[in-house]
Amino acid sequence: MTNKNNQAVLPGAEAVAGMSADELRQLVRDMSAQGLSRNRIADEAGYTPSALSGWMSGKYAAKDQTIFVSALKAAMERLLEKRFSVGNATGKKFPRQETSVTLAVFEAARICQHRGLMGLFIGRGGLGKTTAAEMYAASTPNALYVWTSKFMSPRQLMSSIAEQVGVREYTSFAMLEKVCEVLKTKKSLVIIDESENLSLDVLDTVRQINDISGAGLLFIGLEHFYESLAKSRRTHEYLVDRFKARSRAKGIGLADVKLLAGTVLKDIDGLEKTLLAACNGSARFLESLVFKLDDLVKDGVELDEKLILQTADAVRIF
Repeated sequence: MTNKNNQAVLPGAEAVAGMSADELRQLVRDMSAQGLSRNRIADEAGYTPSALSGWMSGKYAAKDQTIFVSALKAAMERLLEKRFSVGNATGKKFPRQETSVTLAVFEAARICQHRGLMGLFIGRGGLGKTTAAEMYAASTPNALYVWTSKFMSPRQLMSSIAEQVGVREYTSFAMLEKVCEVLKTKKSLVIIDESENLSLDVLDTVRQINDISGAGLLFIGLEHFYESLAKSRRTHEYLVDRFKARSRAKGIGLADVKLLAGTVLKDIDGLEKTLLAACNGSARFLESLVFKLDDLVKDGVELDEKLILQTADAVRIF
């Protein structure tokens, strides 16, 4: 599909999960043609530019295809999400609601906290996992929320946790000991968000919190985080097998769409299915779409199926 300038019209982030390898290759070409360098794409996926080039030309090792494609899809989702956010340029947000994803994250967090387990909660981007994790930490005693970056060292991550429990120590080991002393006195939980950013060394460092203090750990990440763990099981079995509680979110449903969209738009009865089809289960895309629709409705445009689909297409284009 192209626009009037013969440029490829890029899909929304929610479309990437269902793409074949050939469709994903075409998406890389289309995004490159519109100014996003392949070096940037490769870096976002956590691979070298030469690895991406090899995969694009069909020369990537077959045994590594699954992990590579999962990481690339996750990267493309993040990059597209940044592009279509222009549809919600004012940064408006839905009020925090108890969606099915929120409830699933809460259940996983409760299990980890009260049983002192290491848990894993995965799902594609834009489902509301982060929002739910923040809600749980804000509403539950002795629950901490930590956001991560792929540039984080073990000490930096431990420092983020230590700061939240009031620990100030110079050496890494002393910091770990003091953090565990604090967490050990209560049924505590540490939620680690965007866990796909973390190396196995960092994961192993954080794992010690569970060993020493008995506090629960919940790692939240994208789909390929689980696949990366599974791939490393032979060399890090002791670490991978520690994830006793595992959950996955597939996407928001019809009831979630009605709940979220209904906080902004009035009279959406009968339009929920169209909204769900347009966002393909992505709460983030639904947010951009609904606030764009709200602007149009305030300008006197009638809200119907045609407007929803047309606006969804417009929001996807950058």
